[in-house]
Amino acid sequence: MGKQHLPGYSTAFKDAAWETRDSTHYRFCFFKDSLAEKEIERIIIVQEEYFRKILQFLGLAAPEKKIFYYLYPDSRTKEQLMGSPWFAQSIYEDFSIHALYTEKDRVIGPHEDTHLLSLPWGLSIGFLQEGLAEWMVGHAWDGKPHMEYVRGGMEKNVYPPIATFMRHEAWLETSDERAIYFYSLAGAFAAYLISTFGRPKFEELYKRTNRKLSGEQNKNIFNAVYRKDISIAETDFTDTFF
Repeated sequence: MGKQHLPGYSTAFKDAAWETRDSTHYRFCFFKDSLAEKEIERIIIVQEEYFRKILQFLGLAAPEKKIFYYLYPDSRTKEQLMGSPWFAQSIYEDFSIHALYTEKDRVIGPHEDTHLLSLPWGLSIGFLQEGLAEWMVGHAWDGKPHMEYVRGGMEKNVYPPIATFMRHEAWLETSDERAIYFYSLAGAFAAYLISTFGRPKFEELYKRTNRKLSGEQNKNIFNAVYRKDISIAETDFTDTFF
């Protein structure tokens, strides 16, 4: 399947003193007396519901193995144990998710789960992977509509042409400081493709594009799937939502 891009990733978390709780499709790992432990019943209900919704959209059966979901009480602990203070990551080699769970950032929901549960579709480019995950969420991570950030990003001229993101590395090169703008663009464009052309076309695009292909090859796949040049699709997307 290829090596995952995981700068700084550490497996020190495997030796941590986790408490665990199993649900039908998950094993949740958290620390004793943490907020996650206090709210574990709610977490289970939320994740199991999204699990069903994701698989229903993907048209896939539940995987045989459970998702290991590690919930961290603060960003410092998360960085010390798995190498990154960022909100959340899904690790497909371990079929696991590492996420913050604090009073400020309760990072649960469908985003990271979508990355893992869509693996039978293959490893598409980052722009489409994040677009699908953000579409499942339905809004930016602060609760605001994706389109609010897309409009702001266009006004600030932060976006290159969408065709740029057909090269997988271009997504990895986006700025962390403006990440919410890029994630919102990916989610909004995925929503446009799915609502305009239907789920089957999006599935075909997702399965045929690949991070190992060049940007030009992925762009040609887009053009073939939708019978429309991606630059024209971008213009139509902009006209539709603005």
